Amino acid sequence: MERILNDNEKIRKAEEIYYRRNNQNISMNSKQVEKKRGSFKDKIWFNLVIMFDIAIIIFCIQNKDFIFTTEFLGTIEKYNSELSSKVVDFLSGILNEKSEENNMNILNNDNKANIEDNSITNNEIDSNQPNDQSIQENNIGQNTSEIIIDNSSSMSEMDMDIENLKAAYSFVKPINGIVSSGFGARESEYQNVKGYHTGVDIAAEKGTIIKASMQGIVELVSSEGDYGNHVKIRCNNIITLYAHCSKIYVEEGQIVAQNQDIATVGSTGNSTGPHLHFEIRVEDRFVDPARIINL
Repeated sequence: MERILNDNEKIRKAEEIYYRRNNQNISMNSKQVEKKRGSFKDKIWFNLVIMFDIAIIIFCIQNKDFIFTTEFLGTIEKYNSELSSKVVDFLSGILNEKSEENNMNILNNDNKANIEDNSITNNEIDSNQPNDQSIQENNIGQNTSEIIIDNSSSMSEMDMDIENLKAAYSFVKPINGIVSSGFGARESEYQNVKGYHTGVDIAAEKGTIIKASMQGIVELVSSEGDYGNHVKIRCNNIITLYAHCSKIYVEEGQIVAQNQDIATVGSTGNSTGPHLHFEIRVEDRFVDPARIINL
């Protein structure tokens, strides 16, 4: 049988039901308020992103004359090239350190093996002829001769420049022709030809199109000096030079793509006939183009 509640118990139970319902309504209202606050924050962030995008678009429109100039594009290209060059130098440095460490380990192992072999030989000689000092001195001489390290394979500065250029940059032949004069010391019957050649001469017919061997910015267009009509193109600290041209198609400050037409073969300046004098420089150092490009 169910117990019959008195009046006080009925009032208390009714109050509990009332408070329970009110608490549920309050919790539901608080959740709805929090949800509204979250959606309001999302709307604020969305509006801020839209305003930021609009500001960028307005800035680009107002500064389009600067953004699309050759100077700005050249700066971007220079930054990208410097970054790639630093990454290549960093990786090549790590590889060189590992190769040197491996070579040293191999050399140390060989030296240890030689010393152990010679010590065994010395012990055998001592046991058989303990008083023969001449044989012991000969063995010591053999030890020292076998441990000598050959440093003749060390790379020169030009060798290092050439290895770095091959690893970090791409070059193409500026023209098809015959190499009439190579890089370095040379002898000539002409008095106006210098004894040391800072590039290579590629003989070709006058008017032959000259291509840009690598991309870059045209640093100089000039007709002065022994080079005659010549063009300098810079890419980071690398310069390619094209001399004795008859016509030049590019201007200073212009961005040039690799394999782009830049000039034609001529015989201007200090020249004995139509040809292209082609140079590659790393900063102020000349390197042999024939060791980088298959001319």
